[in-house]
Amino acid sequence: MRIVVEAANSGAARLVQDRLTAAGIEAAASMSNGARDAVIRIFGNDQGDVLTGAPPLARLLVATDAMSPPSAIGFDGAIAIDAPPTLLRRQIDFWTRLGVATEERARRAATAEAFGLKLPSEAPDRALKALYIGAPNATFLALERAIQDQGGHVAGAFSSFSGLDHLHDEGFDAVVLNGADSKQLALSVCSALRRNTALFEMPTLVVVARGDTATAREAIDRGACAVLEAYAASDTTVAWLLEAVRNERRRRSTERALHGLRDIMSELHSGLWRSTEFHAHLARLAIDHQANGRPLALAALRVLPAHGARRPNEAVWKRGFAEVASIAARLCRPADSATAFPDDVIILALPASSFAAARRVADRITAVASCTAFVAGDQSAAPLVLEQSIVELHPGESGQAALGRLLRGIDLEHLTGAA
Repeated sequence: MRIVVEAANSGAARLVQDRLTAAGIEAAASMSNGARDAVIRIFGNDQGDVLTGAPPLARLLVATDAMSPPSAIGFDGAIAIDAPPTLLRRQIDFWTRLGVATEERARRAATAEAFGLKLPSEAPDRALKALYIGAPNATFLALERAIQDQGGHVAGAFSSFSGLDHLHDEGFDAVVLNGADSKQLALSVCSALRRNTALFEMPTLVVVARGDTATAREAIDRGACAVLEAYAASDTTVAWLLEAVRNERRRRSTERALHGLRDIMSELHSGLWRSTEFHAHLARLAIDHQANGRPLALAALRVLPAHGARRPNEAVWKRGFAEVASIAARLCRPADSATAFPDDVIILALPASSFAAARRVADRITAVASCTAFVAGDQSAAPLVLEQSIVELHPGESGQAALGRLLRGIDLEHLTGAA
C-alpha cells in the first residue's frame, strides 16, 4: 500500500514519516496548504491509483494519544501517531482493510441491483455495551460515565472466568482489563481474546500499575488498543477506546453487508456465488481496478483425488466437492468473491490484492481442504489435492481475459465462458 502524508510544512511531515518508519511503514510526503497539522492518505498500491487520480482507500487525521480524537468530518477517522509501533501498524492495516471492504460493498450492491435483486436491510445498532474485568477502581467509574453518556452501560466481572463467560454469552463492544491489581489476569484475557475468531477484533483497554511499562508494552503486543496507568486521568484514553469502538462497529457493519450481498447472489448449499452473477461482478471488478490502478488477483483451485487414489462415484464426489466449496466460502476474506466452475474448479476474485496475497489465500484454503477425504460406497477414502493457478490483472485487461489466463494455468481454458 502507498501511504501519502499531507502536511502544512516539512517538519510535520517528517515527524509523521519517522513514526510510520518505526512501525515498518514507508510513506511519501506531500505539502498541502489545506492540511491540518498532518493528514494521511492510504492508496491501494505503489503508484497506479495516485497516477489515475483515484480516491484513497482511507483519509485519516493525525493526532496524538495525549489529545482526544479530533472531529473527523470529511475524513474516515483519526489515528494516534505517537502510539507504539505495533499499535500504529494495526491502525494503518485496519483502515486499509476497511477501505477495500467499503469499495467492495458498493460494487456488490451495484451488481445485485443490475440483476434486480432486493438489497438486504441493515440491522439497527444496539446500545453500546462494555465489560470491565477485575477489581473495581477509578477507571471503572470513568468508563461507566463515558458509556452512559453514549446511552450504553458497563457490566462488571471480578474474575477472568466470569468475564470470559460474559463475553461468550453476551455481545460487547469493548473490554477493560484491570492489570494494575492483577497483570497476569489482564494479559491472559487479552491473549484469549486474540485466539477467538469472534473476539479477535474486540477493542481492549488495559489498566496497568503506575510506571509498569513492561506490562503496558506486553498488553499492546497482545492486541490491546489502549493502555492506562492506574489513577491517571482517564478521559482522553477512554475517548480513544470509544473511537476504536465506533471504528469496529463500522467494520462489523460493512462485513455484515458484504456477507448479506454475497448471500443473495450465492448458491444456498455452498455459499459460493452463482456463476452468472460472478461473471458480471468480475467484469465490474476489472473495470474498477483498471480505473483506480489497484491490483486485482484471481485464483483457481482444481479439486482432484490424490495421485494413486481412486475417485469415488459421481454422487459421492459431488457431495464432497460441495464440502470443499463450503470450506472455500468460509475461508475467503469478506471482500473476496468465489464461485464453482464445472469440472470441480473453484474461482476466487480478490480485490486490491497482489499475486502474493492471492497465493496466501489459496494456500490457506488448500491447507484446510486437503484434509478432507471423500468416502466411497465401499468405505475407502480418496484423499484430495488442490491444483492452483494464480494471475494478476494486466493493465488494460478485461476480467474475462484474465479469467482465460487463469484457467490456462490448469489446462481448463474452455471453461472461460462457463455460466
